[in-house]
Amino acid sequence: MEIIILNDYARVTGGSTAVALASALGLCDRGFKVTLFTCVGPVAPNLVDHPNLEIICLDQPEIGRDPNRARAMAQGLRNGPAVKRLTELLAGKDPAETIVHLHTWTKALSPFAAVLAARKGFPLVVTLHDFFITCPTGGFFLHRQGALCHHRPLSLGCVSCNCDRRNYGHKLWRVLRTVLQNQILKLPAQVSHFIGVSGFSLDVMRPYLPTHVPVSVIRNPIEFEQAPPVSVAQNSDFVFVGRLEDEKGARLFAAATREAGVPGHFIGDGALTHTLKKDFPELVFHGWLQPAQIRRALSTARALVFPPLWYETLGMVVVEAASMGIPAIVSNSCAATDFIENESTGLYFDHGSIPSLAKQMLRLRNHPEDAHRLGQAAYRWYWDAPWTTEHHVEKLIEVYQAILERRSNPSHLGTNLSIPVEAS
Repeated sequence: MEIIILNDYARVTGGSTAVALASALGLCDRGFKVTLFTCVGPVAPNLVDHPNLEIICLDQPEIGRDPNRARAMAQGLRNGPAVKRLTELLAGKDPAETIVHLHTWTKALSPFAAVLAARKGFPLVVTLHDFFITCPTGGFFLHRQGALCHHRPLSLGCVSCNCDRRNYGHKLWRVLRTVLQNQILKLPAQVSHFIGVSGFSLDVMRPYLPTHVPVSVIRNPIEFEQAPPVSVAQNSDFVFVGRLEDEKGARLFAAATREAGVPGHFIGDGALTHTLKKDFPELVFHGWLQPAQIRRALSTARALVFPPLWYETLGMVVVEAASMGIPAIVSNSCAATDFIENESTGLYFDHGSIPSLAKQMLRLRNHPEDAHRLGQAAYRWYWDAPWTTEHHVEKLIEVYQAILERRSNPSHLGTNLSIPVEAS
């Protein structure tokens, strides 16, 4: 078996690419030949000269950063050079022995490249790191209203809604791309297997996915060295980690810390940084930190706060906090509820509610024994079944082998080969 991994970037730019690259290396280490096909460089140094790994990087600009906007809009719909180079690559591969695994395609690769493999008879696996397979803007979120979107994708209500972060013209371009992707190229229907990163996010998309395509939820790979749990009862800080944007709940977090009168720390940066520093001078702003620095900063936390206004698809920082024995306070309408159980490994607050979040912060401030109990339970939950690369790759191989077996044995064509959702 050989695997071709398709991804916009050849270096880590976020959680989705981190998963794509970690899985590539993990598969190589298991002895599989892997080709990483990417558009945007530079190539991460740890990928160079890795055994069993071939890297193809076209060194193209990300469409959002291309100063030639006409070219960027055209390339976002159909990346001609990527289609040509991928065609050449696939010409030398056997569809009976090769899996094509798509991670991200909306920043450079384009939907044309994504469907090419399926049209040439290769089994196509797609990991749903975001909602772009269904929602034109990728988030089921009304940016201007700061609210969750419940429109059916590509319905009249969806198309007429000015929900895009930038402007309505950009929304219409994204609608055009999704029409091309889903109604003309029919990408979702040509997928052999969908992989969700959480049951929550998969359930959001499930009504709009083809019912005949098997689905699985596989835990993302995270590598931590186990250390004793943080003594959260002795800490006082409430910590936010992520982009400082409205949809991430940054403003909500700041307002709730002020209402509760608790010390708040931001780890991250974004469009709201300047405004929040001006409006909330009592908060501490660390900016972006390296992974080891984030863990050191988290070690001062009474609790992590995860307050997104949109659904999210996972919330990796919540899992990282659990691995350190730090409880999380999370919105009750986000994907992190798959991994945080209310009153067991953390606390929920009412989605988008400043008073509700402030109440939960005050509870943990005033009752350090609750923070200790929740943190210890979160720690046990994580280390009872760590989210390792080895585990992630093992589950991927199960999916790949099931697909190839199904294709080689026509009697299995009617069998749903979904792998059960992993227990949270």
